[in-house]
Amino acid sequence: MRKGGSLGPAWWAVKACTLQRSSDLWTLRAEMAYGPLRDGEPVFLVDARGRRYLKVLRAGHRITIRGTVLAGDDMIGGPEGTRVGEPTRESFLVFRPNHYDLVSQLARPAEPIFTKDVGSIVMRGGIAAGDRVIEAGVGSGMLTIALLKILGPEGRLTSYERRKDFAKTATDNVSQYYGHAPNWSIRIRDVSEGFEERDVDRIVADLPEPANLLDRFADPLRSGGVLICYVPTVLQFRDLREGLQAHPGFALAETFELLERDWHVEEPSVRPAHRMVAHTGFLTFARRTADH
Repeated sequence: MRKGGSLGPAWWAVKACTLQRSSDLWTLRAEMAYGPLRDGEPVFLVDARGRRYLKVLRAGHRITIRGTVLAGDDMIGGPEGTRVGEPTRESFLVFRPNHYDLVSQLARPAEPIFTKDVGSIVMRGGIAAGDRVIEAGVGSGMLTIALLKILGPEGRLTSYERRKDFAKTATDNVSQYYGHAPNWSIRIRDVSEGFEERDVDRIVADLPEPANLLDRFADPLRSGGVLICYVPTVLQFRDLREGLQAHPGFALAETFELLERDWHVEEPSVRPAHRMVAHTGFLTFARRTADH
């Protein structure tokens, strides 16, 4: 930086190259998300009864569902929404999976944060492209994938996970269902030991006892930043709210629970579904103050 705070041409040249690389990555990811289906890409196939099957397209490989053989080469290069299959047996619609499809289809070592809660985490938490975010507790990586999509190439996500098996599962899922993520790093560490980062915009914590970690959360979070905690039980969020109320580094704490009910629409009946995604967890949001 030059005297007086101005930036020299060399800095701007490096910044321009960085932005170009990020732009190229974003363009490639957009093409992969919206262009023709590609070799190695995950898809889900939907049968006539609405049942979904998560698969990966491979050139030269075949997918078999209940005796119906689907050639990967017949889908690669085609658009989403194509109907594939054998007219005399069974046909399927092919689409790219979104967060809901991944959560509902993938085997996972830990209970995931469901799509209804992810939406609230992102919007109520004000997570936006370019933010610097810490994820405390990575689970199977489903929230990680959602955050990476929101943050974009200029954002930065750092995940902390104390269990190596969870970290490996998350890394494998991000690689398979998101792709190359140079703006993501995962640290095998208990968050009670503290965070390396400073001045981050948001912290998303999926941990059993966040009330005991408020000092740790306060250290890396910038003033005005948002702490977002997900816990499954009433006692956990009660302890968290009591801790936030007593902590000088946080203010404006709020807790929400989201319930999701599907509707059955089949003539002549329109009614609520018998089953629903009811309680999954409590979401608590708090803002970082400059007083601590």
